[in-house]
Amino acid sequence: MHWQVVSIAALAFFLAGAASAQDVEIVREKKPAAPKSEIAATTQSDSHIEKAPANGGAFVRTKKPELAKSEVIQLTSVVAKPAPKADALAKAASKPEEDRQSEQHVQQDRGATAFIKLADGFDFPVGKPNGKGYYKARGFRSHGHLGEDWDGLGGGDTDLGDPIYSIGDGVVVFARDCKMGWGNVTIVRHVFRDGGAIRNIDSLYGHLQKILVHRGQAVKRGQQIATLGNANGLYDAHLHLEIRKNIEIGMSRAAFARDFNNYCDPSQFIASHRVLPKSYGSFRVAMDTFRHDEKIRWDKVRRYSGHRGGSGSESAVALKKALASQGAGTQ
Repeated sequence: MHWQVVSIAALAFFLAGAASAQDVEIVREKKPAAPKSEIAATTQSDSHIEKAPANGGAFVRTKKPELAKSEVIQLTSVVAKPAPKADALAKAASKPEEDRQSEQHVQQDRGATAFIKLADGFDFPVGKPNGKGYYKARGFRSHGHLGEDWDGLGGGDTDLGDPIYSIGDGVVVFARDCKMGWGNVTIVRHVFRDGGAIRNIDSLYGHLQKILVHRGQAVKRGQQIATLGNANGLYDAHLHLEIRKNIEIGMSRAAFARDFNNYCDPSQFIASHRVLPKSYGSFRVAMDTFRHDEKIRWDKVRRYSGHRGGSGSESAVALKKALASQGAGTQ
């Protein structure tokens, strides 16, 4: 009889130990009870934990009080997001306010992305969609002129203030007065499907009279983004258009090879990508890829003046051809 009593006592002790073993994690992490308002809020936001079915009967038999559940939820949150160390807080607090704001701004800038839809094709940036009323005054040459100059058929400044259109759907990644020989410049980033691959390109629009968009703004194919200019009076009015395969160039062309590895012939690219597969999804693109531009002190850059560049012999020949072609088309 004595051994039966001992066995029953041992069995009871074993069952009690097994039940208490389910609460080991809570005991190790148990903190002082939270205020009633916090307990109520936590219980409401995590009510799905109470409603979840148990994996075994043991959990149901050892159901804990409401307060214990709230404590467990709070502890889980604390473990997942540990509080900053005291020395880190002291170090941050010791920094001047402007330094802390500057660091936050840099982190946001370097991590900036945008979601845009795929371009469904590309058009010419003047006389949309096919460049009607304009001619290519100067073409693209690898290791030479890295874009195309588009002029109105009237010549001179007859096209000053004409609308400039985005060649395709995209997002503005750069828009400002660059002074020097550039004047106002806008760069639009595009995403498109090329065969089975998703690719990025940048289209640059230079010598603008006015910029009508801002950095981070989504633009559509054929949307007016600027007016045609003359780089603050430096040239006869025309549009300088570039299409870049390399989206790191920005305004630092000297840091990159001036060839087809980094650039496209604009007219050839547009002609071969007039119609592309449509997509209704959005694709992530990086906004801050112009690392070399971070070294440019825009407030110190010179504004060229006192020189009035003409169209040049290449432009004159191109204009004659364009006018002859237009005349032949109307006869």
